[in-house]
Amino acid sequence: MLTVVILTKNEEDNIAGAILSLKPLKIPYKVLVFDSFSTDRTVEESLKYGAKVFVGKWRGYVSQRLRALKLIDTPWTLFLDADERLTPELCEEISYEIEAGTADGYFIKRKNCYMGKLQRMLPTKILRLARTDRIDIPYVSVHEKLRIKGRVKTLKNPMIHFPYRNLEHQWEKNTNYAKLFAMSSSKNGIIHIISRMPLIFMRYYFLNLAILDGVEGLIFSLSQAWYHTQKYMLTYENSKKG
Repeated sequence: MLTVVILTKNEEDNIAGAILSLKPLKIPYKVLVFDSFSTDRTVEESLKYGAKVFVGKWRGYVSQRLRALKLIDTPWTLFLDADERLTPELCEEISYEIEAGTADGYFIKRKNCYMGKLQRMLPTKILRLARTDRIDIPYVSVHEKLRIKGRVKTLKNPMIHFPYRNLEHQWEKNTNYAKLFAMSSSKNGIIHIISRMPLIFMRYYFLNLAILDGVEGLIFSLSQAWYHTQKYMLTYENSKKG
């Protein structure tokens, strides 16, 4: 009934955990790993844990997901990142909703495990589960989002996300995302550069309640605010080159 799609590139340390977290699902499912020529043991580990593996050149997040969709022959699709884990409660809820068929797509809440702690701040929610024939993915350079034709609901139980090994990894990852954003953005005015740091910090720290996470919440909020500022500084620099 369900295909779980995982895009990978050197995810040897993560892929087993992602696949094993699916075991509590109470419906028939299969795992499709779409790999981008990993140089570690990602492919071997994926096969070891029962996934079907396809390997293709990296062409961007949207392109990879659309290419993976063409390989799916089940009525439902779940996109999962290698650093994400379903909980048993979420597996049970997904199984129930797919069998009930009361919606065409579902947002899933996502809680981060950050600096060794599960964040208390408000979780984000992302559209990841949907009927395969209702999925569209508009082009963006980074942080792509599914677009669903039909009714969309939000699941109650969250998935767990392990996005960063450490702070250095967070900053490196965010800088790469900022570069991708800047390649396709035209928002290069100084107002974007000036406003992002205070606005994004306040959004995470106060509105999203990262303040509840103590020093770790402060560090997370500052790091995210700097990432959003980077995006527009790099966009500005790119505009000067043109």
